[in-house]
Amino acid sequence: MLSELTVMNDVAKILSTLNGDEQRRVIVWLTDYFGILDDDYSDYDFAAMDSLEPQAFTEYEADDEPVAEEAPDTFESFYNLVAPKTAIQKIVTAAHWLENKDGKEAWKSFEVNKLLKSVDVKVTSVSGTLGLEEKKDQPLVEVLQKSGDSMQARKTFRLSDAGRSFIEDRIA
Repeated sequence: MLSELTVMNDVAKILSTLNGDEQRRVIVWLTDYFGILDDDYSDYDFAAMDSLEPQAFTEYEADDEPVAEEAPDTFESFYNLVAPKTAIQKIVTAAHWLENKDGKEAWKSFEVNKLLKSVDVKVTSVSGTLGLEEKKDQPLVEVLQKSGDSMQARKTFRLSDAGRSFIEDRIA
């Protein structure tokens, strides 16, 4: 608890140098980056789940199996099916569409941004989010090529195995 309070104090000092809109953008970005709002546990009844016995779960009989829905035929329907919450999840959703529906082996950040904008989804900084993602231990996206040494160099990306798994888990 003490370490949390120390970090909160440090963050408050840093944010105090910004105006209200700047503070809001930083907080929204941090929330999105760390995926703090990814899971909404308010709908779960954990007490009821704990009381269930393993035998309470039965297999479907042939008549009870759900009918498989057709694959989404538009990016908007695919996006709604995946229901991404964070910036990187939104980017990975668009990237999956580009790779699998448009047949692209690689893509650039502006292509993802253009696709997201086509369904009125705004990501504050696609390039910045991708830059942070590539520093993670298990990134959802991998850099294939970089056109220079500068931070502004154009990069070409593709989904990593973790990125593909994220989408497959969401649409399963």
